[in-house]
Parts: sequence; C-alpha cells; structure tokens
Amino acid sequence: MSFFAELKRRNVVKVGIAYIVASWLILQLAEVLTELIGLDTDMGKIVIVLLAVGFIPALIFAWAFEMTPEGVKRERDVDRSQSITPQTGKKLTNTILVLMAVAIAYLLFDKFSVKGPDPIPTPATGVAENSPSGEPDPALDIKAEAEPVINRQSIAVLPFDNRSNREEDQFFTDGIHDDLLTTIAKIGSMKVISRTSVMEYKGTTKKIPVIANELGVANVLEGGIQRSGNQVRINVQLIDAQTDEHLWAEIYDRELTAENLFVIQSEISRAIADALQATLSPEEEQRINTRPTENLQAYDAYMRGRQLMATRETTRLKLATEEFRKATEIDPLFALAWVGVADSNWLLSLYGSPSEEELLPIREEAVKNALAIDKNLGEAYASLAAIHRFHEKNDEAETAYKKAIELSPNYAPAYHWYSNLLGAYPLRIQEQLDLARKAVELDPRSSIIRNNLAGRYHNQGLYSLAEAEYQNVIELDPDFAVGYSSLADLYIFDTSQLEKALPLLHKAIELDAGDLENYLKLAALYQEIGDLESARKTRDKMASREADDPRVGFVDVLLNATIKNPDGTREAINWLLPKMVNDSGWLRTLGFFALTQGDIQRSLEIYLSTNPGWLEPDQWQVLIERTSTSSCIVSWLLISSGDADLGLALLQQTTTYLEESLPAAIEHSDSYYPEICYLASGDTGKALQSIETQLSHNHLFGWSTRHQMPMYDLIRHEPRYQAALAEHKQRIAAQREAIAEMEAEAGP
Repeated sequence: MSFFAELKRRNVVKVGIAYIVASWLILQLAEVLTELIGLDTDMGKIVIVLLAVGFIPALIFAWAFEMTPEGVKRERDVDRSQSITPQTGKKLTNTILVLMAVAIAYLLFDKFSVKGPDPIPTPATGVAENSPSGEPDPALDIKAEAEPVINRQSIAVLPFDNRSNREEDQFFTDGIHDDLLTTIAKIGSMKVISRTSVMEYKGTTKKIPVIANELGVANVLEGGIQRSGNQVRINVQLIDAQTDEHLWAEIYDRELTAENLFVIQSEISRAIADALQATLSPEEEQRINTRPTENLQAYDAYMRGRQLMATRETTRLKLATEEFRKATEIDPLFALAWVGVADSNWLLSLYGSPSEEELLPIREEAVKNALAIDKNLGEAYASLAAIHRFHEKNDEAETAYKKAIELSPNYAPAYHWYSNLLGAYPLRIQEQLDLARKAVELDPRSSIIRNNLAGRYHNQGLYSLAEAEYQNVIELDPDFAVGYSSLADLYIFDTSQLEKALPLLHKAIELDAGDLENYLKLAALYQEIGDLESARKTRDKMASREADDPRVGFVDVLLNATIKNPDGTREAINWLLPKMVNDSGWLRTLGFFALTQGDIQRSLEIYLSTNPGWLEPDQWQVLIERTSTSSCIVSWLLISSGDADLGLALLQQTTTYLEESLPAAIEHSDSYYPEICYLASGDTGKALQSIETQLSHNHLFGWSTRHQMPMYDLIRHEPRYQAALAEHKQRIAAQREAIAEMEAEAGP
C-alpha cells in the first residue's frame, strides 16, 4: 500500500482537518473572551503557539496509534482484520462537518450582526443622533462607519519647532513643514493627515499617543528647524505612536538653497516610506523628486498664501490671492502657486466678493498655466473640476476630481469638493458620504471639511445628524464664520427655528463682515417673519458695503415680491439678469419670482435660458434629479403657454421621481414642494396633503412668496388650505415675537 493510501487508512488527513478547524474555533473563542472578560491581550498569541506546537504531535499520534473497542493501541499491535478505522473515519467526518457548520454559523453572525450606528466619530459626541420623529435616523441605505482600523502606514507630520528663536523664521519653519507634508502625501499607499488638522497641535503639550489617537494614525513625525545665515539644520524623528519608540531619526545640515530644501524633503519622504514599508511607484518617485520652485522668495509667498487661505475669512482670502500672485510673478513656472491663484479667487467669490463669474477668467488662466507646467499635478485637476462645475459640466468635473485623487490620493480638498459636486445628485447618497468621510479621515480637524460632512447630512434630510455635526464644527473652531452660517441655514430654510438662527447669523457677520451672503440670509429671515423694515435696513447695510453686489438686488426682488409689487419685482429682476447670466441657480430663482407676479412668459424664458434641455426629453432625467422643484414649475409653464403635450410628459416623469425615487433617498423629501406638480396635474387632494405634511415637519420657509404662484389658485378657497395658512401664520407670528424679545434684550 502506498504511503498516501496508508495516511488515508489511518485517518491522519481527517485528524489534521479536524485539528485545524477546531483550532480556528478556539482562536475565535479566545478573542471573544479577551474582549468580554478582559483577558490579557497576549492570550491570543499564547493560544496560537500552543495550537501550532500541538499540530505535528496530533498527526504523529494518528499515524502511530489506533482506536479499538479495548481502547487506544499502537497501530502495529492491531490485527488488520479487527481494525475499526473505517468506523473511526466516519466519526471523524461527522465531527469535521459539525465543526465546519459551527464555523460557518459564527462567520455569518459576525458579518451580519447588528452594530450600533457610527456614521463618523465627532469631536463632541462621536455618535449619531436619532431623527426628529424619534425613529432611528438614517434608514436610507446609508452604510454606517465600521469601527476604524488604524492603518499601519498612516502618519501625522506635526508642526516643526522653530529653533532659531527668531520670529521672522517662523514662516520659514511652517513653510518647510507644510511642503514636506505635501511631498509625503504624494505616496498613495500611505494615509497622511492634512495640514489643517496637524497645525492644531502647534506648541501642544499632549503626548504622542494621545495625538495619534485623536488623528487616527499609527505614526507621528516631529522635528525642528534651525536657520543660521546661509545654513539650515533640519532634525526629524519618526515615532511609533503605540509604543512611543523612535523608528527612524536623522539630522540634515545643508546650505540654505531652494534646491537643498526640496532634496531634503525628498530624502525624508523616502526614508519614511522605507521605515513604514510603503511601496513607491515610479510615478510617485518622480512626483516626490519634482521641485515646485527654485526661488525661496516665491516659496515664502506661496506658503503665506496657503496659511491665509485656510481661514476662509474674506479679508485674509484677499491677502492670500495677493501672496499667490506675488509667487507667480517671482517664479512664473511655480505650478502650485498658480493653483493657489485659482483656488483663492474661487473661495473669495464664495465667501466674499466679487462674484464667481467676474473671477472666472483669472481662475481659468491660472489652472491652464498650472497644467501647462505640470500635467501630473493633482491639485490643478481639482481646481479644474471646480471650473467645470461652474459651467455645469458635471461629467467633466467628476472626471477631473477622479484624476486629482489618482494623482494626489491624500489631497483632502479633492474628496471634499467631489462630495459637494455629488450633492447635486440626491440618489448618489452613499458616494457623497464616502467622499466626505474620506476627507474628514485625511483632515479630521478641518472646520470646512467637517462642515461639508454636516452639509451632506443636511441635504439628505438627516437634520438631527446635520445639527449635531454643525455644532461640532462650531465647538472645534469658535471663530469659523461658515459654521454659524451653515447651522443658521438649517434653522431658517428647513426646520423653521428662526429664533435660533438669528444669533448665529449675527455671530457669522461679526466674524466675517465682508461676506454679504450672511446679510442676505438675515434679510430673508426678517422677510419671513414679516419684519420688512428690518429686512430693508439689512439691505441698506449690504449696499453700503457693495452697492453693485447681486445679493443686494436679490433682496430688492424678495421685498418687492413680498408686497406684491410687479413693477418693482420686474425692475429688480432686469437689473439682476445681466449679472447672473452664467449662474443657473440664481436665474431659476429669478424665474420663480417672475412667476409669483404672474409673468408666465417671462418666467418660462428665464427657466429655459438656464438649460434648453427642458425642451429635450432625453435630458429630463438629469434635470429632474438636479432640480425637481424647477421641473414641476417648468411643466406648469409649458402647459400654460400652450405646449401641453410636452409639459404633461415632463410633469409625469417628475411626479414619478418625487413619489418613488426621492423619498427613498431623502428623509424630508416633502421639502422639495411636490404640491407644485400635483397642482399642475389638478390633483388637489395630494397637493393639500403635501402642504399639510410640510406644516407637520415645520418646513415653513418661503410660503409667503411661493404661495403667490398662480397654480395655487386651484386651492386658495379650500378649507384645508385656509387652515394650513392660518397655522403657518400663527407659528411665524410666535417666532417673530420671540425674535423681538431677543432683540429688545440685546439692545441697539
């Protein structure tokens, strides 16, 4: 008999299989006991060693001994005719099957067992809240974050110490730190925490393990820089955060030149990659070795611009644009500085003035220059994507964001902005959240990035999650104006808690008086409670700062529409139209206000100017998903202007989306005003139900103007409609009274 046949006859193979399966189950039991009763964490290692040591003896035993009716005997002492190994083999087979069934059951339980909600840990709470209805919040197929696993190839580069003790060298020290961080971030296999988050630990007394835990990394790099004349000394240490042991350290003494600085950064990056066993691709090697500039002055200006831009404060954004422009003037081939020009001007248009349209040529030229210099610059593709988005070329924008992430996998703003882009697609919920969470993972202490995550919850109707995250942002950075403004948005436009919004807007204006967007929101708040005098005063304050700003004109439109002044509304719209010719969002709003005054033809013209695709059925799905409320309005306008067939077809497709697709993705889908579609189709019952649902969810904003639209004539005399309006009026009056008391207490 062959050796292998003998192994089979003596059940050695089956003993081995049974041993392996049983060992695996024992290891799982050891792991569970370690967590439940607090056994020593080394217990698992001990069990593994014992089981491994026992495997070979078990096989030898199976070979040398045999089970018999009289007990265990040496195999050579058993008569083959009396052997019961076949029966023993069957028992072993049954044992193996039982063990494997237990193992499979455990795996299924471990995979599908319910775990507590953990969308993303937050500085204040770390847990998700329940929805306003009291039901568990997002049952919207949104995957909860699993317990985070620390990537062993993750690193935080802490701010470097300025060891020259000269204040003028602090910018230099910060610049070296920032650029080194940027260089390391080009290694795709590593997780690198962004600058915004690590700068919070400048001058900290916290221990390395504490910092690493707060940032979610396994390793920390710290160091110091001493500048003396034309010499520089850079001292760095790579530390294992779990053990607090040094993995690698080096001192670099070099002549102070731009070339030497970037060579040192490349050497440090490769040393860190080697220490953490991170593989560098040829492309990454090339990117690490690329020198962004040879000029120290340009480099200094660029670093000042980066630091100023991070604040998102209007005055500092203006200074940032100047510093970036200075860097490009000193070194026209400094690609990253051109990206800075593009991004700072973009952010300035969002948080201040002039308008995005006015600054667009500057941005386009800057990005073109950056990519001409370096076609593999991920940051430039992220800026290009933002330009595509302005032109509503969302497909091109998405392609550019993906390219940016491919080239710069640790560039948090690319994930942040990409997530914002997908906010235009309500059905792509999970992608939005995944990108926003990735941005937070890379930059966990960034106010603007965490604010974006809150915004994703907000857009999906997850108001309790959004509110908690907005509050966390404010706690994280009490001087961050955008945090206050964003939370005010939630209270004004979605939950109608105007008395809560008012102090937030005042705080935002106090922190960033140059951002007229907050004045606009304040004027809208006063208009909503019927305090038109305060709204006009707010408008005048805006005009005193920037009389030609479109937001001033928008308040004029709002106030004239409120008092039902068609001529004044038309005049204000005419003043605004040339200024908003490339901004479809603003234009749709103007089309809406034209309709509130009964100007059907003008309204239709404005809506169609935003996208001629309203007349092309093959483009409807995308338009409906992006702007379902506008789709309802355009449907009614087409029907009313004589194109009934086209209007009815658009109406049917939009209504189906509002009834079937949107509620599955957005918890408060009623806030998209589906009653407009129902009124367009003549279904007054569903229209009234929609209005009553909005009332029950406290979606009260905009009734005073929206309900002026002609399609509401169909239900104006309905008792249910009159009752809803009366209830709305009562609630708004209560909030006006509360706000009046607050302002009286605050004084002039």
